[in-house]
Amino acid sequence: MCEFKSHRRQVEALKLKTDLQKLGLTDTDTIIVHSSYKALCNKEKIQGGPEAIIKALKDTVKYGTLMLPTLTYDNVNGDNNIFDVINTKSCVGILPEVMRKSHDVFRSVHPTHSIAIWGKDAELIADAHIKDFTPVGPNSPLHELKRRNGKIIMLGCGLKPNTSMHGIEEMAAPDYLFGNICEYKLILHDGTIKMTNNITHNFINTEQRYDRLLDVLDSKDYTFGKVLNADCYVLNAQAVWDKVLEKLKEEPHYFIDKKAD
Repeated sequence: MCEFKSHRRQVEALKLKTDLQKLGLTDTDTIIVHSSYKALCNKEKIQGGPEAIIKALKDTVKYGTLMLPTLTYDNVNGDNNIFDVINTKSCVGILPEVMRKSHDVFRSVHPTHSIAIWGKDAELIADAHIKDFTPVGPNSPLHELKRRNGKIIMLGCGLKPNTSMHGIEEMAAPDYLFGNICEYKLILHDGTIKMTNNITHNFINTEQRYDRLLDVLDSKDYTFGKVLNADCYVLNAQAVWDKVLEKLKEEPHYFIDKKAD
C-alpha cells in the first residue's frame, strides 16, 4: 500500500508537455513562462523535481524558444547595485533559478529585469537587452516575444506576475510608473565590468492589478486549463500588448489600485 501511494504521488513531468499542447502550444513556439512550482506540485512529488520541469518545457518548444524571467529587484537595488549575470540569483522562484543554471541557456544583462533564454536565437535575443535603460525597453526579450508572435504562459501563478505588462506600461508612460535613475555595476559573462544608469520602476502606493487583463482580451486571445496540478493561462502576446496599450491610453490607472495613504 505504501509503495502504491508513493507511486501515485510521483507525477511524471512529461505530462506537462501534453497538458501544454492541449492548451495550444507547439514545438516551434516562442514562450515566456511565469510559474509557481508549488502550485504545479500541489503537495505531490514531481519525479525529477524542478530540473525535470525545465527539461519538459524545453522539450515542449524544442524547435522554438523558451524564456523565464530571472528578475533581481529584491537583490539588486540602492543598497546593492551590483548585477553579476552569472552569479546573481533570481528572486522569483525555484524554476527561474534552475533555468538560468541549465544547459545552453543565455541570460540577458539587465540589473533588475534579466531573462533566461534557451532555444532558437537565444543568444541573439539575450545580447540585445543590455542596450536598454528601462526594465522592459524595446530591446528586452519581452518585446522580442511580442514581435515573434509568442505566447505568455502563466503557470500556476495567476495573472498578476506578468512582466510583459511593464513593457506595455513603459510605452504608455502612466504617471505612477517611473522612479529614479540609479547607477549599476554590471559584471558580464566574460568578467568585464560595465557601469550603467538605468531608470527604475516606482510602484510605491500602488497595487498592481494585472489580473484585470482578461477584461480587455477576447476569448480567442487565450486558453485556460490544468497543467499538472496548476491552473494555467496561455496568452497571445501580440493581443496582450495591443489591447492593454489601447486600454492604458483610455484609462492610465486601469491596471493598478491606489493604496490608501
